[in-house]
This record gives sequence, structure tokens and C-alpha cells, in this order.
Amino acid sequence: MSRKPRRRQPTEVRRTQIADAARVVAVKHGSEHVTVRRIANEIGVSEGALYRHFKSKHDILSLMVERIEEDLVRDIEEGSAGGGTPLQMLDRSLRNHVRGIRQRKGISFQVVAEVISLGDKKLNRQASKALQAYTHRIADILTAAIDDGEVREDVDPEKAAGLIAASLQGLVSRWALGDHELDLEGEYQAAWLLLRQAIVRRS
Repeated sequence: MSRKPRRRQPTEVRRTQIADAARVVAVKHGSEHVTVRRIANEIGVSEGALYRHFKSKHDILSLMVERIEEDLVRDIEEGSAGGGTPLQMLDRSLRNHVRGIRQRKGISFQVVAEVISLGDKKLNRQASKALQAYTHRIADILTAAIDDGEVREDVDPEKAAGLIAASLQGLVSRWALGDHELDLEGEYQAAWLLLRQAIVRRS
């Protein structure tokens, strides 16, 4: 009996499946081993079906960076939606981000590292734009905290946001290198208390 042909999925549905499968492959094998063949096997389709959407690994990484930006911005937006003071919203947003990192096995940092290693200027610009979108959202919250009197007026929101993002990146690197055994949320909380003390306005 002949096998029934698999129905072709709408482009956006297929792209979402490919992005999800690429993440699974990256977790299993490392981002440097994300290939069209492995993604096709993960989804259960032919390589040709994927080549209708992507021409190369660069295209797949581009989609992964796009999804990373969406994840980062969503972490901030969901944390900001809960109300409270700006610093409370920022803490909640960063907690969301740390929780998401753990659930996603730190894929965002792996993908960015892979992009850097390839030396592709277009991908580098896209990854830089994604990280800037994230730090700008943090800076916006810090600006609100300054306006509300929570944070000192001499604090530069963009520089402080960059420091926060860099601290998180260092923390996640330690977590990944330690085979995910580090208490990520606990370490974040300790780091946040130090950062908060450095910028908070004293009454």
C-alpha cells in the first residue's frame, strides 16, 4: 500500500516548526551542529521540504535569532505587565528571562556564540539588533525608575542596562559550563540585589 503524501504546511506554521526543531537539535548536539538534515529528521520531513523555506544554515540561524529577539522582548513585556514600581517590574522581567533561559537550556547564548564564530556581518548585525532591543527595554524601565525617584538621577539607563545584560550573560555562561548544575535563579537574585544597591536612590 502506497504511503499517503504528507500535506504541505502553511509557510508560517512550517517556519515555527523549523525554529522549534532547530532549538531541539541545538540542545541535543550543540548549535554548531544545527543542520538542515538534522532539523528535517527532527520534524520528519525531507531535506527538500526544508529547502523550500531555507537555503542554508545561515538562514536557519537568522530565524533562530529572530525567535530569540521575540523571546527576550516577551520576557520583558510579561514582567512589566504585572504592575508595581519600575524596579519591581524590572526584577520580575529579569526573573522571567532567567526562568526562560533555564527552560530553553540557554539556547539564545549558544546561538549568538555560533553567529559570532561564523563571522557573517549580516547575522552579526541581526544578533546585535536583538540584544539592543532587549537592553533598550531594560533602559526604558530604568528611565521610568529614575523619573519615579527609585533610581539615582546620575545613573545612565543605557549603560546600566548593558551592565545588567552582561551580568546575566556571565551568569548563564557559568551555568552552562557547569553542566546546568548552578542554582540559576538563586545566583540571579544575589546579583540583582548587588546591582539594585548600586543604582537605587537613597532617601
